[in-house]
Amino acid sequence: MTVLRRFDYILEPTKSIVLEEFDKLKGKSETIVSAQLRTITVLPFYNLSRLTFNKLLFFDHIMEKASKDERVIQTAMANPLDKFELSIKTIIESLMMKRMAENDGIVTRYMDDSSFQKTIYPILAKEIYRNILEKQE
Repeated sequence: MTVLRRFDYILEPTKSIVLEEFDKLKGKSETIVSAQLRTITVLPFYNLSRLTFNKLLFFDHIMEKASKDERVIQTAMANPLDKFELSIKTIIESLMMKRMAENDGIVTRYMDDSSFQKTIYPILAKEIYRNILEKQE
């Protein structure tokens, strides 16, 4: 985890520029894209994830809280993943609202940006479901 945080920290100053440039370079060869992005970071690597380390920590916290919630556990035990996802959405949003004071930006983005929500929510639901079922075995 420490190593990932360090990479995130090192790449943070150029992250938005790298993502903008990557969008502009779509359709170009991987060699050209890679060379251009490495030029921006001035490093032999770059990160194309739209998530930052802090956002991932936020979602880890939500997954941990949800995995311990008795309502979520019972829903996971009684349903397949697709029905589980539908059933816990309100609980997840409630947990996010509780964290809003600490992480206002990420919660606001989740609530306001439907494409971000569509990306993150299935990951959250799947990980919560997996965590609960693993603990039950």
